Amino acid sequence: MLNDRDYMNRGGFRRPAAGTSSFSIVTALIIANVVVFIFQMLSSAGRPPGELGPLGSLLALRGKDVPLEFWRYGTYMFAHGGMFHILINMLILYVLGKPVEERIGGNDFLYLYFVSGLIGGGIWWLCNWSSGTPVVGASGAVFGVMLAAAMLYPNLQIMLLFPPIPMKLKTFVTVFAVITVLFSIQQAISGQEGGGIAHVAHLGGFIGGFLYMRRYYRKYYPNRSFILEPLRRKWDSLTKQEQRRRAQFRKHEGGKKRESTPEDEDLDTSSENVDRILDKIGREGIQNLTARERKVLEQARKRLHQKHKQR
Repeated sequence: MLNDRDYMNRGGFRRPAAGTSSFSIVTALIIANVVVFIFQMLSSAGRPPGELGPLGSLLALRGKDVPLEFWRYGTYMFAHGGMFHILINMLILYVLGKPVEERIGGNDFLYLYFVSGLIGGGIWWLCNWSSGTPVVGASGAVFGVMLAAAMLYPNLQIMLLFPPIPMKLKTFVTVFAVITVLFSIQQAISGQEGGGIAHVAHLGGFIGGFLYMRRYYRKYYPNRSFILEPLRRKWDSLTKQEQRRRAQFRKHEGGKKRESTPEDEDLDTSSENVDRILDKIGREGIQNLTARERKVLEQARKRLHQKHKQR
């Protein structure tokens, strides 16, 4: 499982644990979506493929209906346009939602899910307020969960299905977000939803997820900067690496011969000069040696040590 790995426990977003519970919000949401989809399919039996049917139409979000039927903001998240639609959404929700829920807790995860879905639906409505075309699906909420997962576990390695290549979660979500923005711009210009996909709702889900995680971070870490915290952790990591490198260098420095400098070459380390300095120590004490005399003794000591090692 993902939560058994070491890197799943790193980062500055962990909330102080308030006890564990066997009840999973992610599992409950998946069950709710599947149950609604089953009833949705039963209500549309005998209708051409692609039609929402009576229940799907009742739950869907439409631009023209919202002023009087505002509850559609919440219900559209539980209806789906087909088997593939719900399968992809629930797969992402399970794979990425589980570790996010374990990190931030069930209550905050539920708020994250609905805030992302509501903002996704709201932004879609602003761009389609005069349209009668319905939008359904948990994609806006799921995209908010995706962004939260990338913020909590940026270096988590995932394996893509198509093509089957490994990729860091932060890279995957960034690429997905860029594609979503580009398609959203294309939809805004053309006024049509390409391939029946509400990319604007996906973009709204990303925005909702970001805003909620920003609020979450300020709530539990009020003295840290939400934007600068990742940079601070990166700086701390680099600083620790540099400290380890210097410590390792000092550890092995004693066994290596230091390159002589021009100042070292000017030092008189003859036996006569060394004897003179030793006599001075006997008469006046080592505290009265000049800096140059100390360097002479240090250089003579190192040369003597080197000769003993060569024997």
